[in-house]
Amino acid sequence: MKCVSYQDFFSQVMEPKPYPWQEKLSNWNGEAIAAVAAPTGAGKESGAVVPWLYAHSYGKPVPTRLIYALPTRSLVDQVYTNIQQVVKNSRLRDIKVYCLKGGQIEHGFEQDLTQPAILIGTQDQLLSRALNRGFGVSWGQRPLHCAALTNDCRWILDEIQLTGVAYSTLVQLYKHWRTLGTYGPMQLCLMSATFDDAPLRREGLTFDRFELSAADFDSETLSAKVKRPKPVFRASVGNIEDVASLVRAKHVPGTLSLVVVNTVARAREIGERLKDLAPLVIHSRFLGIDREARQKGLYSYRGLIISTQVVEAGVDLDANLLITELCPWSSFVQRCGRCGRNDYTKAVEIHWLDYREGWQPAPYSKEECQDARDRLLKLNDANLDALSKIRRPDLKLDGPPLLKSDAETFFCTHHKKRDAGLTARAPEYVRDVKSFTVSVLCLWSAEPPKRLPHQRYVCPVPTEELKQFCQSHNVNHLVWGEDEWAIKTPENGDVVWLPLTAGGYSHDVGWTGDPAHKLKPYAIKFEPQYNDPNYKFDLPLGLHLKDAEEALQQFIPHLQRLGLSEALIQELCRCARWHDWGKAHDLWQAYARTKGELIAKSERYGHWRELNGYRHELAGAFAAASQGAPFLAQYLIAAHHGKVRDSLLPPHPSEQLDPQVLRGVELGTSLPPVEVFDEGNGVVESLPAVTLAFPDKVQRWSKQVKELLREYGPYRLIYLEALIRNADVQASKLRDETYLSEQEIDDSNRDNG
Repeated sequence: MKCVSYQDFFSQVMEPKPYPWQEKLSNWNGEAIAAVAAPTGAGKESGAVVPWLYAHSYGKPVPTRLIYALPTRSLVDQVYTNIQQVVKNSRLRDIKVYCLKGGQIEHGFEQDLTQPAILIGTQDQLLSRALNRGFGVSWGQRPLHCAALTNDCRWILDEIQLTGVAYSTLVQLYKHWRTLGTYGPMQLCLMSATFDDAPLRREGLTFDRFELSAADFDSETLSAKVKRPKPVFRASVGNIEDVASLVRAKHVPGTLSLVVVNTVARAREIGERLKDLAPLVIHSRFLGIDREARQKGLYSYRGLIISTQVVEAGVDLDANLLITELCPWSSFVQRCGRCGRNDYTKAVEIHWLDYREGWQPAPYSKEECQDARDRLLKLNDANLDALSKIRRPDLKLDGPPLLKSDAETFFCTHHKKRDAGLTARAPEYVRDVKSFTVSVLCLWSAEPPKRLPHQRYVCPVPTEELKQFCQSHNVNHLVWGEDEWAIKTPENGDVVWLPLTAGGYSHDVGWTGDPAHKLKPYAIKFEPQYNDPNYKFDLPLGLHLKDAEEALQQFIPHLQRLGLSEALIQELCRCARWHDWGKAHDLWQAYARTKGELIAKSERYGHWRELNGYRHELAGAFAAASQGAPFLAQYLIAAHHGKVRDSLLPPHPSEQLDPQVLRGVELGTSLPPVEVFDEGNGVVESLPAVTLAFPDKVQRWSKQVKELLREYGPYRLIYLEALIRNADVQASKLRDETYLSEQEIDDSNRDNG
């Protein structure tokens, strides 16, 4: 394909030509961090995304995945929609775009790490996955998600001034990626209208700064955006009733007016006082399905919007009137960007609320809001050019330090160990403590679901508020563990089930904590399962093993580009060929209801309790050890389902360790011979009968995992785990698709018969 210029490519996918600063950013090579400081409306989103697409379009060196992290779900919606259209315009059909936010988690990106993809999500969903503690992700699947976000990626963190501790966490993660090693480059682009580079300087990291120059202001369109007048007025108010009166007096029917307050309670109260104006009330504490219904018509809405901070970060609103509470200066700048954004023919007004007494600035500090008040008293016009010239206060990032030892702790699965002190908690690293919420699942059924529900059916609620609600109203709640619900105190990041009769939620105003507010029954959908699919046929074990090896061989050109050695690649191929060897055990075959031939997938599985905790992948690792495979191979075979990784201790702390039965594998039992074959060449390897025996003491397993961590680092090792699982999934999909195609042919022949 003939390579067109970047300007022409940009015009193809975005229509106008790039601004000078955007063209400069297109030449960024990723060796240093890109620090983008550009006002609202200057095209940060397209400036960061289009260069990655351009590189993929013409085979230029660039990481395989683009990770775009944002502080709020509403902003994710907008960016997700925009980038889907840009990718469509690029005609790059092999690039998929995934959304990861509370209420919408799209899967598939973790199942083939060699394919280009764009992941757009909230900082909570993306950073928790990068820490191997993905919110709403089962423990067995978390390593896959972590691998996809910590190797061969270009990260973009947008609106850094609103991300809190996530900014410093990602900067520290970037430093660990560089020092501990990854497969493929890890690049970082940080963007904000009010850029603070203190975290970068504190970590001693180099960065290239990208900002508007005189050449950008020569652009008539961009100049009009940043210099458009936005007069600012102080509104002295005594209480919420005064605020409602101000809104009623200033709102012009048929135009868009935006009221932004700092708490959900105040947003609800103002909305209640103005309900005759039919306002659209938006905040974070709605069920996903209810929040989606509100946001669906947000961008075409003309009327009164009453919101919390969820609209302030880059949401493409173009209000004629903005009424806002005091907030940190960076937040005020963002709120100003929601008015006078596109239509330059209409007058704009901004009113900031100056409460005479009794107002509480929470969740912000008094100092932050007083600083903003002092600045606003001197400000007459909030046009973007004027705002960009005002000195910005330093960000106060009080998150915990992310040490090398923390990175290795997150790699492991210490949540199951007896020593709780070894467990690192992800929420503290991805969101400020004052912002912590726990997802509450309200069900129409009297019984909790058997599996984890899709996040569209949960509602974020402050953790302490939920605890108080359950205690005050004697609510019997359950907390989701790894595979089942448990009776325990909710903690930050948990998913909690409440019976429908408990109430506490209104479909009109969201979470209220009032048991008198009852939910209407609604259908619940669930997160997809990633174990064996519901097969309609028996898949021979020997054929599946060969399919997995061939699937991994398809990854080889990509792995070579990432710098994996030929010896390591061949070891991975052997791991793929042996990965399900442990399924040959009589116990597993009985569970699969085999009819004679050893099978890897069944159409008639028994109950999972029949396995007595038997982990076929650990049995396969022991079999590989008997054939002289190095510990790396043993570990990768054992870890390919994410259930057996750094420890062989029982999965639940209450279970006693039996040195003769490790994770359900009874030592001294045997695997029969297995013939690995393909349909064209017959048998390609005969695996011998093996007596399962652990080659060393139980404690030695954990020690050898630590040695692997020292050799490969946590991010490379978790990537190798994911490759084996990817090969397994691709092999299963191959036979599933082949079976469906054959069924369609058979059905067609019968129809024509």
